[in-house]
Amino acid sequence: MKTMLIAGFGDLGLAIAKQAQADPTYKDLSILALRRNPPKPNESANTELPPNVTWLAADLADRASIAAALATHHHIDSVVYCAAPNERNEQVYRSTYVTGLQNLVGVLDDLDNKHTGGSPQKPYPQKPNPQRPRILFVSSTAVYDSQAQGVFDETSPTEPRGFNGKVLCEAEAWLLSNWPEATVLRLSGIYGPTKQRLLQSIKEGLSTTPDSEDYIANRIHLDDAARAVLHLLKGKHSGIFLGTDSHPMPLRALYETLADLLGAPAPGIAAPSPMMGKKQLSNQKLLRTGFELKWPDCIEGYKAILASRGEAA
Repeated sequence: MKTMLIAGFGDLGLAIAKQAQADPTYKDLSILALRRNPPKPNESANTELPPNVTWLAADLADRASIAAALATHHHIDSVVYCAAPNERNEQVYRSTYVTGLQNLVGVLDDLDNKHTGGSPQKPYPQKPNPQRPRILFVSSTAVYDSQAQGVFDETSPTEPRGFNGKVLCEAEAWLLSNWPEATVLRLSGIYGPTKQRLLQSIKEGLSTTPDSEDYIANRIHLDDAARAVLHLLKGKHSGIFLGTDSHPMPLRALYETLADLLGAPAPGIAAPSPMMGKKQLSNQKLLRTGFELKWPDCIEGYKAILASRGEAA
């Protein structure tokens, strides 16, 4: 039986587990769901879990706790690192994306050497080793300049203005140097059944957008993000990939369309927030691997969410 470790098991981790359960390729997959505070057995968070998921308690910022959690798991075939910071400040981001990633990679390296009888290959960087677990790091399109315009892909310059993008760039570079067969998946704005904050904000009349079509919405459905993770791991595709749908659209048009679907007033006009960008993200490299989006257009994805809520769409 194959074993996948999902480090930072939240909404995306659960979506990955559910998509794996529905994929015949992963029918015998065992999933280790690592989180700082897993839910207790009687908590509702366990009701949606597929039966092949086992909780592990560990703090990614504490290497010893990771080693203790993985001590009895002798072989891990793949790792998805999709931890998310619980605060928006540089120290927490660095602890989550750099320190946590380095701790986990270090533990995996130690386990590999222990079970194969090898010796630690330090200092980094290391050479590719097909016997080691495949690692996929979930990153973000925050690695790009938020105010840059034009079409961006995996070859575009990463010149982030914010600390979040800078920390992610550092984590990506470290991983690809130290685990050369690793995969980085840069996801755009995720929406889905468990990520409906934008819909709620528009419904309540709280959302605003700039009065300009220069600002672009790049989105990906949570289920497609999960499917992309599994697809890249299954195909052993290493390197950097952009995970986004096929229809970037003006932010104003997206908000107005959602307001119309919700029967809510059109969003007001206001100055752009720092989170609003002007890039159009390209998913062509991901699609060339044979990946097919279930929701290539976020409007159709949002309509499906509203239909599942019993609201007009």
